[in-house]
Amino acid sequence: MWSSFKKLFLAITRLFTSEHTVDALRNTLSVIIPIVFFYKVGWPTTGISVGIGALMICMTDLPGNRSDKLRTAWISVLVFTIIAMLTAWSTASPTLMITLVVLITFLLTMGAVMGQRMAGIGLMGIILATFTIGLKPKDPLLYGNYIFWGGVWYYLISLVQISVFPHRSLRRAIAQAEKETAALLRLRAKGYNPKISLSGFNQRNMRLHLKLANSHELIRQLLLSDRKAIQQLNLKTAVFLEKSINLIDLYEQVSAVHYDYPYLRKQFENTGVLPFIQQSIELLAKLLIKPKHQLTINQWEDLRKALAYKAEILEESKKHLLKQILANIDEIHALITSIHQPHAYLDESTERYRDFLTLTPVQAKSIKNHFSLRSPIFRFALRLSALSLVAMLIITWLTKEHYSYWLLLTMVIVSRPSYGQTIKRNAERVVGTALGLLIGWSLSQYAAIPVQLLASVLGLFGFFAFNRIIYSVSAVCITVAVILCLNVYDGNLWKLVSDRAVFTILSVLLCLGATFVFPIWNAPRLSFLMTEVIEANLQYFLTVVKLKPNDPDTIHQTRLARKLSHQQLSALSEAVYAAQNEPLKRKLNWPLIKRIQLFSYQFNVLTAAFAGLQKQGGGNFSAADIFEVERNLRQSLTNIKQMELTEAIDLPVWEDKPMQLVEVSGYLANIGSK
Repeated sequence: MWSSFKKLFLAITRLFTSEHTVDALRNTLSVIIPIVFFYKVGWPTTGISVGIGALMICMTDLPGNRSDKLRTAWISVLVFTIIAMLTAWSTASPTLMITLVVLITFLLTMGAVMGQRMAGIGLMGIILATFTIGLKPKDPLLYGNYIFWGGVWYYLISLVQISVFPHRSLRRAIAQAEKETAALLRLRAKGYNPKISLSGFNQRNMRLHLKLANSHELIRQLLLSDRKAIQQLNLKTAVFLEKSINLIDLYEQVSAVHYDYPYLRKQFENTGVLPFIQQSIELLAKLLIKPKHQLTINQWEDLRKALAYKAEILEESKKHLLKQILANIDEIHALITSIHQPHAYLDESTERYRDFLTLTPVQAKSIKNHFSLRSPIFRFALRLSALSLVAMLIITWLTKEHYSYWLLLTMVIVSRPSYGQTIKRNAERVVGTALGLLIGWSLSQYAAIPVQLLASVLGLFGFFAFNRIIYSVSAVCITVAVILCLNVYDGNLWKLVSDRAVFTILSVLLCLGATFVFPIWNAPRLSFLMTEVIEANLQYFLTVVKLKPNDPDTIHQTRLARKLSHQQLSALSEAVYAAQNEPLKRKLNWPLIKRIQLFSYQFNVLTAAFAGLQKQGGGNFSAADIFEVERNLRQSLTNIKQMELTEAIDLPVWEDKPMQLVEVSGYLANIGSK
């Protein structure tokens, strides 16, 4: 409970000190202004319909550059207008309405094949169809026209905003990556403190790695997806490009700080070196967030001099080890300086940076390949379509309740491909709805109508503000907004509260049961993802072997290989986390899975350290060393493909078997010893 309260408090603090407030305020005004305006001129139905159009479409407005938002705008407006008219037209015939809603659900869910933006548009398109069923507009063309203008109204505001502040999303993404990198630095610093236990240290490292990999991917998408901006590079874009490259290089150097901490603690015991190293790294974390803090700069310089002096008076073996750590710390400091004082220049060959962009396949063949039960997107589309069919049958023939469309609405919102995500979202929805009903009921009993309307507006604001931070709080806010607004508009409070509670509980139960219909389990994918990680690590290592100091081509190839290895490690980490929340978790050999995951992560970190040496011209691997590491990695690929991870086999049994786990761990021992 204390952890949840602390998380909520931090979220509220971030809310009022970040750009989430601006986004939430923009979205709230976009919905409220047309409703108030048309209500004042005597057209309340028009205001509600235009407001719904703005409400639906603002949820498709993900972080992006100008080209992203412009493309999303016209696709969203077109799709939403068509869906609004078709759904409104189908309400005259129950059979036609059921068929159309199920078909819309399937097709729009399959839109996720074309990327996150299309997935968002698809989700909100299904929700729009649900709202339309509840509204039952008499004139489909007029209703579609209202939805069209609601979408146009919102995106006019959004596109004006992105024109005035073109790098707003990118600035936010870079700032977030800086905070996460600083957190990783602080965690690495703790490894040099003998008083701090190393239990769970690697797991915390991997969680931060996953966050950073996602942050770097967002930066790449924001910066590189606009081909015109990259081809016609101006000075400001060049600054952001250099900051982003240095930030990702910084992550590699921070990873290289990860040494054998028990060994280091023993080596530098009673030398006074460890506190200096820890404090130096912690000060670097502060400088990354506050680069102009003079006291921090002075403290770091003093510690750096103290470490340099220590390096001269230690015995030879310890001196060499400390100098390696110092070189790494100096490189981190140089990168932090470059991030905050970029020397941007207009590079003629900027097109090569688009190699780092992860493109979504939109070719007909790629989309066609997803129409198979092997595709998680296809299975989820079938599951959600089945749920929509059940919901529509209940809405149409089993109940005549006015707000029965909330059943389908809740199903669409709380259903997630992953079992663990679905459980989490359903629990948050139930708790949030219960608290929201309690607050809404209380306000409706004791507050005047103007106060209720104001509270509903604040609830809508809270929904937008917390929707991507803490969903349970967002559910509380939207429930309060809906109950109060409909109570003022339609009355019959008890009916509102009871329908909201009943249909929420029923939808949650149906969603939980549906996770076993066309299930999407992560456990069977783990072996495949492990092979992908090792293959990516192998390519990263072989690319680093060819790395030459000050050679743009080999540096470029190393960065590409590093990006791929980080992506594969992130995919494995996400799958392992999801599998831990699935019903099959008891059948998995978790000691084996986590050991392979940890070794893969450590190998990636050691390769990053090796890359740092290569850039300085200090890599001294012999051909025999390289061959031995490569041989072990290739043997590991063969061994993992032969493993059966869904059998709970004790770890010692695996260790006794040749060609199995021993060889999987062998490659790490080889490179680590070098």
